[in-house]
Amino acid sequence: MDRTRKIPVPELPENGQILVVLLGRIGDVVLTLPSVIAIKKARPDLSIDWVVEDRCSDLLLDHPCLRSIILFRRAEFENRWKRKEWRDSLKILLDLTKQIRRTRYDAVLDFQGLLKSGIISGLARSPLKLGSPSTYGKMKEGAWIFSRQVPLTRPDLHLVDRHGLVVQSLLGPGSFSRDFFIPVSAPERMRVHHVLGEKGWEMNEEEGSPKGNLILIHPFASWPTRRWPISRFAEVARYFLEKGHHVGIIGGGGIAQKEWVGPIAALLGKTDRGKTGIKDRLAFFLGEMSLRESAFLMTLSELVITDDSGPMHLSAALGVRTLAIFGPTDPVRLGPSYGPQCSSVHLDLACRPCMKRRCPIGTLCLEELPTDRVIAEAERLLVLPDLKNDRNGLIGAFDQFSDR
Repeated sequence: MDRTRKIPVPELPENGQILVVLLGRIGDVVLTLPSVIAIKKARPDLSIDWVVEDRCSDLLLDHPCLRSIILFRRAEFENRWKRKEWRDSLKILLDLTKQIRRTRYDAVLDFQGLLKSGIISGLARSPLKLGSPSTYGKMKEGAWIFSRQVPLTRPDLHLVDRHGLVVQSLLGPGSFSRDFFIPVSAPERMRVHHVLGEKGWEMNEEEGSPKGNLILIHPFASWPTRRWPISRFAEVARYFLEKGHHVGIIGGGGIAQKEWVGPIAALLGKTDRGKTGIKDRLAFFLGEMSLRESAFLMTLSELVITDDSGPMHLSAALGVRTLAIFGPTDPVRLGPSYGPQCSSVHLDLACRPCMKRRCPIGTLCLEELPTDRVIAEAERLLVLPDLKNDRNGLIGAFDQFSDR
């Protein structure tokens, strides 16, 4: 049976209601948000709700394109489940179900295409349920039982544009654009400046960014096979510090991340003593900021260097110069894709992209990737103009892609 066949979609009524299902990680939310913005741009009369997990809901708070967020309290659910508090765990799921079924929607859009998003789509009340071909080109884990999958038109489409196929199926050709923005409030901006001040960094008052161009490094990834060796990141950090840049190490925090970045501090202790002020220009931002505050910090930087991760997608979508380091995953489908100021580096090995979380031969695609290649690409990006916008409380890459 062809589950991707083209099916006629009825026209949405005026002032219709849409439910977006993307529980997600950070990157999933970032890659889906352009579709939500495009729907609202094409049909301002539509009201859009979004089902999302608490770990990345921060990005969607007070977003002008959303009516409301339906929050899955995943952290609380998992904690109670581990403590065998079955009744309280079930109550969280029942509360979520009630919120989902409270409204009769005109369309439900599953941008995740997995069992968990499929079940939520199945629970929602709507005559029309569409699913994205997503990362693997098809809905997985039985999610197709609950939604009609939109056909994948080209296998080389980036994930942002794969999601955009759902928008075009729903609203017609030309309805999708790649605009991306999130709101950042004045208090959030002030807090970022306060944290930078606590690090002892002098600020450029006109630009609101640290004096001495800021390079941000995010050396983390959810899969072990996506992590470039931390010793190489340390070499990159030392290179830019010796050139006079400020370098910030960003991450969500936690013991594992703090242990992982230990070699950066250790290696920097061996830096040439003749290079003054280096330690004053290095700072760690691990768990010190919310997602939106971290996003605003990215817009103050000249370049973000990162493993394939959620912050990589966020940085690129904000219009910031972004250099992504790829191993087993595919930069064509999943790499930074918001203009020439975004780039990725990878080795051309016969075994990649394998999309594997574990490697039987030792992740050679990252272990063998040399530091000088990453530095050379970073230097190339630094001379290119960025696409950052900061207007009316919104930050992101918007307007430039409105005609795509």
